[in-house]
Amino acid sequence: MMKKMIILVMVAMGLMVSGGAVLYALDKQPVRAITPGDLAKALELKERESSLVAKEAELAKREKTQEQVQKELDEKLAKLASQQLELKDQLAAIKGAESAEFTNLVKIYSVMSPAKVAPLLDSMDDPAVVKIFRAMKVDQVAKIMPKLTQAKAVAVSQGLGLIDRQ
Repeated sequence: MMKKMIILVMVAMGLMVSGGAVLYALDKQPVRAITPGDLAKALELKERESSLVAKEAELAKREKTQEQVQKELDEKLAKLASQQLELKDQLAAIKGAESAEFTNLVKIYSVMSPAKVAPLLDSMDDPAVVKIFRAMKVDQVAKIMPKLTQAKAVAVSQGLGLIDRQ
């Protein structure tokens, strides 16, 4: 135990002596005087530091603004997506209703006599008649077609692709 204390005291004394030598060496170095150039550099560095602080504050402000704008855009995008889905559902419902109504109309025309259907179809525009004929059975169309006016029959035949347009 005593040996350990002696070693410890010797180490401490050695550190004190070497520390003193270091301090003595540092004390012997000449102190350089501050020049006007050093002051100018120090002022320039201080100005740069102030400028950087201001730029960092501006950047933080811009980032905050950008985050707010991004949040608003995300909310609007979500709202638009919701509205788009709602409109898509409404459109599908409307198309389904129109399809059912069209199917009923074709059924009605199919059971009517060709002499009574032909004047109705003559008064419709050609694309509508083409659509109706495409939904009807071929034998029903064949019975109605001769009852149409010649001009309407030709136009509808062209629309159906039965004859080439010239």
